[in-house]
Amino acid sequence: MTHPPDPSTGVWLRGNVRPVVVLAVLAKGAMLVSLGLWAWWTSAAAATGPASIAFMAIWLAIGALVLGLTAAASRPRLTLVGDTLRVRLSPTRVEELPLAVVECFFLGSQALQQPGLPRADLPTHRVGTLVMRVAERAIDYQQRPTFAPWGTWAEGAIVFDGRWCEPLSVDLARRLSAALLAAKRAADASALQTCAGVDASAEREACGQSSASAEKDDRQPGGACR
Repeated sequence: MTHPPDPSTGVWLRGNVRPVVVLAVLAKGAMLVSLGLWAWWTSAAAATGPASIAFMAIWLAIGALVLGLTAAASRPRLTLVGDTLRVRLSPTRVEELPLAVVECFFLGSQALQQPGLPRADLPTHRVGTLVMRVAERAIDYQQRPTFAPWGTWAEGAIVFDGRWCEPLSVDLARRLSAALLAAKRAADASALQTCAGVDASAEREACGQSSASAEKDDRQPGGACR
């Protein structure tokens, strides 16, 4: 299920914890199996020795690591804060991108890379992606380091891997494009209001200075007093 961009929280694209949960289940299962085998091959006395303590410490450490990855994976991939988009493509890093340099959103796909096997460019070996395009003029935002399983940021294309974010769809891409357009219009309107306020303030200040100058001239000898 996809979610529309939420104006109240600024969340445009949510994360996905399912891959972490699957890894957690597999890791815990392997640890429990190894624990059972270890307990079966050792005596009850040995179960209270240093080996048991070390095993439990490793088991707890893996659990803490899985919890940390779950917390990181559950955080939004894309959030709007003011006129800036915060992009999270790493568990430990958030990049800020000015809204003005974002051009569009569209769906894509990329080939899966299986360990030990050549890249197979087949429909059954591809994963869906969401691409956010950065304007070419924004040379300072063309690339950033990322956690590769979550996505990439290179050559002005920010690619979100569909396995690590909320389910992707054409409707989601359309809603993101609509949210981008609305946010840009709101930012432009705010900028115009700010400029209008500055201009009005400058005009009032200029009028005040003109009035003060005229009043001073009227008080000089030869001036007509009103």
